[in-house]
Amino acid sequence: MPNYLTTWLRRSERHRTLNNLLKLDDHLLRDIGLTRSDVTMMRAGRRSIGHE
Repeated sequence: MPNYLTTWLRRSERHRTLNNLLKLDDHLLRDIGLTRSDVTMMRAGRRSIGHE
């Protein structure tokens, strides 16, 4: 049971983080080394945060 809870909490935090990143403007994303498409792909599960 704790494993399911941990998984759910991690997914919830990841979802919240990616949604918050999408609220940033393109200039701020670029300042931290991301593009809007990077965040969109991470949200879709196609790219990990530690790419390149």
